[in-house]
Amino acid sequence: MRAASLVFGVWMVAAVAPAAAQTPPTAEKPVPVFEEPRHHLVLDTPSLRILDIQIPPGDTTLFHMHNSAMIYVPISSSRTRNQNLGEDWPAPTAAPPAPTAPAAPARPGRINGGANYVEKPQTHRVNNIGTTLFRLIGIANMTPGDATAPAAASPVKPEMENRWYRVERLVIAPGASAPVPTFAGTIVVVMQTNGTAALDGKVWHPLNGPGDFARIDGTLPYVVHNRGTAEIEVVAVAVKGAK
Repeated sequence: MRAASLVFGVWMVAAVAPAAAQTPPTAEKPVPVFEEPRHHLVLDTPSLRILDIQIPPGDTTLFHMHNSAMIYVPISSSRTRNQNLGEDWPAPTAAPPAPTAPAAPARPGRINGGANYVEKPQTHRVNNIGTTLFRLIGIANMTPGDATAPAAASPVKPEMENRWYRVERLVIAPGASAPVPTFAGTIVVVMQTNGTAALDGKVWHPLNGPGDFARIDGTLPYVVHNRGTAEIEVVAVAVKGAK
């Protein structure tokens, strides 16, 4: 009788294990994007939040929810895939061919916006299927924005502009300087390249490499000094309505 019970118990374990392994990914409870562990919250105010998003190769975020305006400043790239809650992972795509000759140094990625999260919230997770760190600086505008708030007169054409943000790019030669465009509100200055720079104004901020950033009062004059030996690129993000 004990032998029969033992056999029955083993059969039950074998029957239950596959069911547990097949638990659908949607059983995972989504978390707010600001609580997802790979989305490091590095600045938190009632009107502005800044995330340092880092996903190592092979890693996958938790399902997380977006419902505020956000833009992303690319710092380092990798191949990723996205899965929306309740959907399957997309079909795999072929890896890009290996380069046959040394590639020219890549310029920093351009700014892209997720401001439609306000009108169309998203819950998803991201998997890094590449071989390098995937890193972004995410700038969340927690206000309704301001469609009537243009930047002060500037000779620089904005890289992106909508009711929540205005983004201008500064490309600065070694030893040179460039003024930060003024704006009636908060500006976040983010360095995208290697190098050594300083943000000089009412307060002095070092910018010592990709991902370094500073939040400044956009109404005050600031200048970025390139203190290194190579060209640098920084972006000045005016966050409309934020303080």
